[in-house]
Amino acid sequence: MSLEELLQTWGYVAILIGTFLEGETIVIFAGVFASQGMMSLPLVFVCALFGTFFGDQVYFTIGKRWGSKLLYSHPTMKRKTRSVFRLLKKYETGFILSFRFVYGLRNISPFVIGMNGISHPRFAMLNFIAAFVWATMFAGGGYLLGKTLENFLGRLHGAILLGVLGLVVLLSVVSILVNRFRGNRDPRIQRLRRIQAIRQERRALLATAEK
Repeated sequence: MSLEELLQTWGYVAILIGTFLEGETIVIFAGVFASQGMMSLPLVFVCALFGTFFGDQVYFTIGKRWGSKLLYSHPTMKRKTRSVFRLLKKYETGFILSFRFVYGLRNISPFVIGMNGISHPRFAMLNFIAAFVWATMFAGGGYLLGKTLENFLGRLHGAILLGVLGLVVLLSVVSILVNRFRGNRDPRIQRLRRIQAIRQERRALLATAEK
């Protein structure tokens, strides 16, 4: 199977999954591939739009229904949620429209917004506007990048593009591993985990005493 066939078969599914989780990088590269005729730019845009939109709607719903319980049982989330709560209190509409462009707060933000009492229709409307702008910027940016590479590098741009793609994937994996390692060694997170463990032991003791 050629690269073009592989992208046409699974590329759009990958965009949907990637943008549902986060996905700026995959949209940019899909835009680049679209510039070379290997993917359809309108379909890249549509997949990016609905992937990111529905992903944030799901995170919003989880935050609205189970946010307090999840936050209580996962103390490592509290550090980022404080920043989101502060920004949301000061710039509610502006933050909802822009959070997907803020590195480090992208995934936690719709979860926290759901905990803040904002209605489903209001969030859905603002989320769709932001998702439309986001998908346009990254899919279109990738397309323009691909055309620029083609003009400057000629026939070599395809091989260089694949090399850059492999490098980005490698760096992404390394970044995830480093962040997890740092999180596990962060004294504040370790302290929160100890507090959570003590609370769980107390609840277990109380439950045993009541029996």
